Amino acid sequence: MNDYTTIEFKKKYKDLNDTLFWLCRQAKESIDYCSFRWGSNNTIDTIWTIGKQNLIYKNDKKGIEQIQSVGTLMENNIHSIQGAGDCDCFTVFTIAMLLANNYKKENIYIYLQGRNKKSPSHVLTMFTKNNKNIYIDFTEPHLNMKRSYKYFDIVPISLYL
Repeated sequence: MNDYTTIEFKKKYKDLNDTLFWLCRQAKESIDYCSFRWGSNNTIDTIWTIGKQNLIYKNDKKGIEQIQSVGTLMENNIHSIQGAGDCDCFTVFTIAMLLANNYKKENIYIYLQGRNKKSPSHVLTMFTKNNKNIYIDFTEPHLNMKRSYKYFDIVPISLYL
């Protein structure tokens, strides 16, 4: 996959809204990569397995908030380790995989968590299916698990895509 052009942003985001915009932009830019690499007929369980087999948690370097496209995450990332990223990179991966596998954007949400509303410290993806919420957080050991924080907010990706 060396011919894939990678996209990454290392920048100071203006605010949470700006960060969410770029997170969704990276996911949108990653749809074709995900389809090409893993196909476009995967179930939620298969997407979970692909993520657990390919993603490695690694904090961003000090002073850099990096939101990686899936191509950058897998091919050419700041850590020089294939699949290494943090929760926002894993959220980009999850949203891109869901969209690449024809899940409706109206059912996909960014789930923010933290100690207070001004600065959420964790992000994951929530997907609704048959009126049930499914939490996809590759920092957790199992599908449909999420951390316990005082604050949370649910943001539809359709606001940004």
